[in-house]
Amino acid sequence: MITKVPSSPLVSVVIASYNRANFVFDAIRSAQQQTLDDIEIIVVDDGSTDSTQQVLDNFGDSINVIYQSNQGRSAARNRGVNAARGDYIAFLDSDDIWIHDKLDKQLALLVKEQNVGVVHTFSDVVDENGILIRKESDQRAKLYHRSIKAGYSYESLSRNCIMFLSTVMVRRNCWGRVGPMDTDIPAFEDWDWYLRASRETEIATIPEVLVHFRLHSKNTDQEEFFHGRVSTCNKHLHWLDQHPGTDTDLYVRRNFYLQLAAAYYVKGDSRKSGLMMKKAIEIDKTLLFTPSNMRYVLAMGMTVFILDRFRQAKHWMLEKIKA
Repeated sequence: MITKVPSSPLVSVVIASYNRANFVFDAIRSAQQQTLDDIEIIVVDDGSTDSTQQVLDNFGDSINVIYQSNQGRSAARNRGVNAARGDYIAFLDSDDIWIHDKLDKQLALLVKEQNVGVVHTFSDVVDENGILIRKESDQRAKLYHRSIKAGYSYESLSRNCIMFLSTVMVRRNCWGRVGPMDTDIPAFEDWDWYLRASRETEIATIPEVLVHFRLHSKNTDQEEFFHGRVSTCNKHLHWLDQHPGTDTDLYVRRNFYLQLAAAYYVKGDSRKSGLMMKKAIEIDKTLLFTPSNMRYVLAMGMTVFILDRFRQAKHWMLEKIKA
């Protein structure tokens, strides 16, 4: 049985928007057309300079609009949550679209599974006109199924995270325990939040496409992704330093070093990529034998080091076999 304060909505929908006048209308309409009608829609305009305000004016009192100077999407989302009155919070990026029964299905799971604090869904990929991009969607589906097998522990999410905010619903009390989004992280800020959430609650998934992720020219650029990925990894490596724990934490640390190796490799910084890969190998020597990691190993550019580690790894594996 769900209890709530009279006149307060059951679910608060939080939409942060910045210069998305051409997409935000579709996002809001997809929230309004949900089969679950006990909701409020909060749109935080983060200092848009396009015609977003005119678009929002068309909705009148059916949505709650908050205007603020440009402070970044994390600050906008935090502002929206602070204004929310619902027992559950669902995020929707202003360029994405929900399937009509998304909220109903997520709410049903959270009501049934009281140990779950966060639930996300599958999504497909559409273009600027809302037309399905089959190849991207199929690739995403494979990643979703892998993530279900891996689970949503801190260790698993440090290795691979396919979740994104438009698919997420969270209990308000869970948000309170995890804390707000980190405004110092320019991108991957939701990855940081999921990592923190995994230490506080169980995360579940509904293996069904209930969100259309829109791919367009104004998605987050690669420079922001790079800095966000690096910032998130360094933040959690620092947290691990402050909270020494079990052997599992070593693999979490390894995963963050691998993430950093990949980030610097894509950035074109072979030296830093190699240094991060070296740190990962010092924790887990089997990485030397993983084909997908060879480009980072080669980026180390230290032939002597590689040969030495190969010898050590061979000796280590022989000892393991003998044991």
